[in-house]
Order: sequence, then structure tokens, then C-alpha cells
Amino acid sequence: MGCGSGSVPKSSAKMNTDIAAQKALDRLAKAGFEQLTDLDKILAAVWTFEAGVANRGFARYFSSSAGDMAFHVPSALRAIGAVGTAEIAAKANGVFGASGPPKDKKKRAAIVRSFDDDSRKMLQALETLFYESEENVDDLLEVYLNRKP
Repeated sequence: MGCGSGSVPKSSAKMNTDIAAQKALDRLAKAGFEQLTDLDKILAAVWTFEAGVANRGFARYFSSSAGDMAFHVPSALRAIGAVGTAEIAAKANGVFGASGPPKDKKKRAAIVRSFDDDSRKMLQALETLFYESEENVDDLLEVYLNRKP
């Protein structure tokens, strides 16, 4: 809705974060992860992680293309100062073993389908921690983006 329709507009900083993240995702789709700048890698990884886990949980996040950047999420979250959420993401990645989740969606999804009950319970417990966290990743991402030249 536009400003004149009675809705409350987002802050310009928040809109800038939304736009920056969308542009990073557009560049990701065109060029691939390895071709992104460090800032775009952080924006894309954090944005897809937050949306993926918040909307569908870890198992579905890992089974989707959003999980293609799961390997980068803990370091991206640490970079913006979201250390608690980074720890949750690292533990979720650890359910795949020492090497973490494969970058390939089909391989990752096959592993998720084969998880035993303990692995599924671990992901569910981590989801609970994620949902209960008081760390505002969106705000931290906005602050991080606004500090960048």
C-alpha cells in the first residue's frame, strides 16, 4: 500500500535494507554465490536463512534452494553481530556432520529425508531456540548495512 492509503510506511533505512537484500538475491540468481561481493553474500545468506527458517523450519529450509547458502550463514550472522543466531545456525548445520550441509540441494534434501529421530528432534529444538530468540536479526542487518560505505 502506498503512503496515502492509510498504511504506515516503513522507515527509509528498512526499505534500503529490503532493496539491498533483493538486489543481492537478483545478483545471486544471475551470477552465483561465488561471484557475489562479501556484502552481497552476507545479505543473501542472512535474508534467505531468516525467511526460510521463520516460515518453514530447518528441515524445509535445508531441503529448499534457500539452504544452498547454509554453509555461509553462521559466518554471515556473526559478521552482522547476530552471535546467538549464528550459534543456532551452526548447530543446525552440524546435524549434517563435520562437513556441514552440502551445497547441492538434491544431496541436502536426500540427507534431510534420511535423518533419524534424534536429528529431527535436534532441528526442532533449534527451531524453538530460533523462534524464542530475542536477537533481532533484521535490525542487526540494517545496522550492518548502514555502517558499510
